Amino acid sequence: MGLSLRRVVQGAVLAVALGLCLLMIQGIWKGKKQKDQQQAVTVREPGDAEMKLTDMEYTEMQEGRKFWTLRASEAKYFQSEQKTLLSAVQLIFYLEEGDEIRLESREGSLHAGTKDIELWNAVRVILPRGYKISTERAFYEQQKQSIFSDVMVRLDGPDVLLEGNRWEYRIPEHRAILDGGVRASMSLKPATGKPTK
Repeated sequence: MGLSLRRVVQGAVLAVALGLCLLMIQGIWKGKKQKDQQQAVTVREPGDAEMKLTDMEYTEMQEGRKFWTLRASEAKYFQSEQKTLLSAVQLIFYLEEGDEIRLESREGSLHAGTKDIELWNAVRVILPRGYKISTERAFYEQQKQSIFSDVMVRLDGPDVLLEGNRWEYRIPEHRAILDGGVRASMSLKPATGKPTK
């Protein structure tokens, strides 16, 4: 009986030891797993894109016709922000009369949910009839179909130079507005021929 009690005690001690070993292994395993997950989270910077494209082109259709086309040499999509960062951007609006409005910039972004577009860093806008605008930042608001800039702009065109603090072009109305400290310079060329009598 002394032997069997001894075996029972040894078995119980062995079972407790095995149980403690299993708990330690499980604790070490969970700790290692959490540490690996934390490292994965800290290694991944918030600026890492989920998707990256080169030579991206997207065309927005409206009532069966092209409304605008967005091109970029590089596009990085960030799902958490629902935003795509763009490099070497070109945005073309197709007007009903066949004219186009072209915007170009070094950088920009497209907001996936709203399809609003922001351009910055050397923005150039080429309007119909030879007018050009230069600024550092411009926006396109899809819902209002409006292109605007709330920083200093310079409009250069046939015989006119305008500068102002804000600019907006309302596409449906074909109406441009420049305001805020507007300065104008006009060059009126003399007529090139005298009327005959």
